[in-house]
Amino acid sequence: MVYWWVRAPLLYASIWRCRGFSPPEEVDLKPTLRCNLRCKMCFQRKLTEEDRRRALGEELSTSRYLELLRELSSLGVRRIHVVGGGEPLMRNDVLDIMGAVKGLGMEGVLTTNGTLLDESVARALVDMKWDVAMFSVDAPTPEAYGMIRGSPHMFERVVASMNELTRVKRLRGAVKPLLHIHCVVTNLNYELLEDMVDFAHGAGAQILTFDKYYPEDPSLVLREREIRVMLERLKRAAVKAEKYGLLVNVKEFLSLYRRPPRGVICYRPWLSADINYNGDVVPCCYSEEVMGSIRFRSFRDVWNGEKYNQLRKTFREGKFPDFCKDCFFYPGLLNDIPFGRQLHTLRLI
Repeated sequence: MVYWWVRAPLLYASIWRCRGFSPPEEVDLKPTLRCNLRCKMCFQRKLTEEDRRRALGEELSTSRYLELLRELSSLGVRRIHVVGGGEPLMRNDVLDIMGAVKGLGMEGVLTTNGTLLDESVARALVDMKWDVAMFSVDAPTPEAYGMIRGSPHMFERVVASMNELTRVKRLRGAVKPLLHIHCVVTNLNYELLEDMVDFAHGAGAQILTFDKYYPEDPSLVLREREIRVMLERLKRAAVKAEKYGLLVNVKEFLSLYRRPPRGVICYRPWLSADINYNGDVVPCCYSEEVMGSIRFRSFRDVWNGEKYNQLRKTFREGKFPDFCKDCFFYPGLLNDIPFGRQLHTLRLI
């Protein structure tokens, strides 16, 4: 909270002026488009081999990532999220990149499908005091996992990876990285939410989050009847999670099914940025609108550039771009900034 007393005035000034001189809280790095799975709900299934070859040739170098991280740290960025695109552990240098995050004093979150996290990776994460390892696991059984992720055999590998991370933590007497399981809810797993709590507890997880599916494949979207069943399962899951002492995002997940009230604006262009494997900076995971590239420019130049500031002006006026139309994402609207709701009510932001 002390951090926010220092940061908040700069953030509010940035919102009022629609400029980017207040640094983002978090930057999402998507270091590769390569992936070893072909999940049913993922855009990866639409990529051609030519797309994959081109993306591989466009990946930023290790040295550019290290230079970028030094800049982000100097600007005051608090958290780096190493995430897909593809599977981050497909990059041979990703542990060097992650080590630099921690060496520069920033928080680190890794999102992984878990299939490549072996003993050596687990030891590296524990040794560098990485903060959160988020495993994307959408079902608690090999059969259901295989229907979603494409291979039931990978389920055992993912479970072994989580067990290995937990074992190494216990061996070293370490708390971090926290083990976080992330589950995307579709019509293939909506009846398994309570079972996911048992699974997460058995795996030694501290956090379980559910996420709404944003349709790459419309056939996976929950229908009204299925939503009612899912909500009932979610209530039971919340009760069980409390008994286990497992942090679960039931309240936040339910908010994804509600539109924000009229007049609410989104603060993502002030709070975070996504950097794709090729250096393109986009405002969020819904947008493909490139604000600029950090391949040959500084992040500060892009973050405080004309295009980003024009986007902020558009958001400040409540004129959401087309890429916002399917977004139900609540964090970043009001809840991620101190006194956000109160200040918005008073029309101060």
